[in-house]
Amino acid sequence: MAENNVKKSNSFNHDNNKQDNSRNDRRRDFRQDRGPPMRNQMNDNQWKKDFVKEKLDVLSGPTTNLVSKDTVSAKKFTGRCRLFVGNLPTSITDEDFRNLFAEFGEIAEVFLQKQKGYGFVKLDTRQNAENAKAALDFSMKDGKQLRVRFATHGAALKVKNLSSYVSNELLEAAFAVFGEIERAVVIVDDRGRPIGEGIIEYAKKQSAQNALKRCMEGCYLLTNSPRPVVLEPLEQRDEDDGLPEKNFQKNNKEYLKEREVGPRLAEPGSFEFEFANRWKKLYELEQQKREHLEKEIEEGRRQLDEQMEFALYEHEANVLREKLRRMEEQSNMIQREREIRREEEIRREESRRTEEMIIRHQQEEIMRNDMRRRQEEKMMMGGPPGYGERLDREAAMRGMQGPAPMSPSRGMPGSGFGPNGMMPEPGLGMTPHQGRFDPPPMGAGYPPNGDPMAEMGGPPPGMGGRGGIHPPMPPHDRMGHDRMEEKYGMETKRRRY
Repeated sequence: MAENNVKKSNSFNHDNNKQDNSRNDRRRDFRQDRGPPMRNQMNDNQWKKDFVKEKLDVLSGPTTNLVSKDTVSAKKFTGRCRLFVGNLPTSITDEDFRNLFAEFGEIAEVFLQKQKGYGFVKLDTRQNAENAKAALDFSMKDGKQLRVRFATHGAALKVKNLSSYVSNELLEAAFAVFGEIERAVVIVDDRGRPIGEGIIEYAKKQSAQNALKRCMEGCYLLTNSPRPVVLEPLEQRDEDDGLPEKNFQKNNKEYLKEREVGPRLAEPGSFEFEFANRWKKLYELEQQKREHLEKEIEEGRRQLDEQMEFALYEHEANVLREKLRRMEEQSNMIQREREIRREEEIRREESRRTEEMIIRHQQEEIMRNDMRRRQEEKMMMGGPPGYGERLDREAAMRGMQGPAPMSPSRGMPGSGFGPNGMMPEPGLGMTPHQGRFDPPPMGAGYPPNGDPMAEMGGPPPGMGGRGGIHPPMPPHDRMGHDRMEEKYGMETKRRRY
């Protein structure tokens, strides 16, 4: 029992697994079958081009330079040249059927249905087709009377709600975007005024169906006026030949009954007169209702035209306002950009001036520190304030001059001493080539080992340690002077470093 239960459970699990696997396979197959067509359909819709819109883009401009149809030759083998031939004998062949129309012109296509006894033939021109129809209609062929008439044009459409400024050329150019056109005409009245309707005949039925579909789904406009055209299949009528007497069957009962009495005027008070007046009143009522309906339609058209004109002016005004607003926005944007550039230039100029001022302050600070350092060095060396600067300035000025010849009476050239070894006041007697600690050169008549200030009578009164040349220092003061120089020299070094 246990083994049987195990076997049953294993078989049950195996069946469930098989069912799950088959279900998963079906789902996967369904996704695979459904996935690619959707992607392909999306790609087709994405990459599919609308050739009608591309052709309409060419006609988007003015349509005043269309080529007149007077200079274009008439088209051949159109749908208006196609004939229907009925009551054909079953023994006729394609060659026999073609030979029937060979004498009337060129033949484009032949279709023969022998079992049903009819066929179609297309000739080159409308005139040749009319000639063939007039010659072969009601003619005998193998004991049968042939019936020939123009075939129904399956690709013909009627256009309504046309503007009064639509011509044959514009109508053909407008509807040629849907396919090849054989004929396009605007219907006019006896005075040549358009009645707002036209006829379009395509070469292929598919083109006519495409035009009918696009005009029904959308609004197709031909001129500046937003009046959409209305398309409908053309109701075929034979207004040329009409209905001849030979088309009736003479043995028809209804025909015989209607033809029992000929034309006459009904006698007043008779049965015929009474019901004839009723028919006339019904027709008059129909005419009145038609006229009233036409007036209502005409009034609706007039109101719609007025509303359209007002809406058109309003639309143009809104377009101008929108254009003016965009121009103002562009002008404001340009003005803001100019202000931003001007502010940026001002900021750059201020930044440049600030940097120049900082650099100038830094240079002045460096110069002040340099002058301070030099003054401290000169003070440390024992010279009066400005002594070293004057020496440097005189050295620079004398360095630009050439060397002068030596004169015993006037002293050494460029030495800084005048006659008799006298020092001039501004330069303190130092030459450009003389060091600060070198002994001054002696002038003519000056004792080589004597005191240079002896002949000048000593230093002027009031001259201390900071003015003129120091006198010889006593031995007991020289030690203090060395200590002071060492002290101030160390302080100067600390300040510098």
